Amino acid sequence: MPKYGSGSKSDAQRTADERFLAGIDQQYKGDRKKAGQEFATRGWQSLRQGNPREAMRRFNQAWLLDSSNGHALWGMGAVQGDTGKSDEAIKLFQEAEKSLRDDIDFATDYARTLGMAAAEAKDDAALQQAFKRYARIQERAPNHTLNLQNWAITLFYVGNYAEAWRKLSLAEATPRRGEIDAGFVEELQKKMPRP
Repeated sequence: MPKYGSGSKSDAQRTADERFLAGIDQQYKGDRKKAGQEFATRGWQSLRQGNPREAMRRFNQAWLLDSSNGHALWGMGAVQGDTGKSDEAIKLFQEAEKSLRDDIDFATDYARTLGMAAAEAKDDAALQQAFKRYARIQERAPNHTLNLQNWAITLFYVGNYAEAWRKLSLAEATPRRGEIDAGFVEELQKKMPRP
């Protein structure tokens, strides 16, 4: 669970935390921010390798080291979003945004999470907010492949297949087009043949 469940800890858990922090302080010469960044990086590696449980463990450790670590909060939000816990994910993204406001990849992931949650809830106002986020990202980074793809995916989930194809075509014209999810393209093709 993110932030170790935010509940009160047992004596054994508090002792384990103290031992962990003492070891980190010794290894990193008291630089908990640096240690927190390294643990967040390990969390992202675990998540990319398909191990969300280990990823959450690492993100929690990074957060324990530095509760303002945006990458740890983002990672926790990504894990929560991937497991269908959209409300929890969005809260973590909101908290992470304070320190990651200028990170385009974070903004892209946040927009995707908002878009998918809004599509699932059939919440038109939230959906419009997600589309505005996608548009702002496109203004800043017109060739951001994943932003365009995520925009297309959100459009797909609300049944706007023609517009999904338009966004996907823009994504296919970007330098990182190799990152486009072929499975998504196939699903879109089933709903509406490529125009």
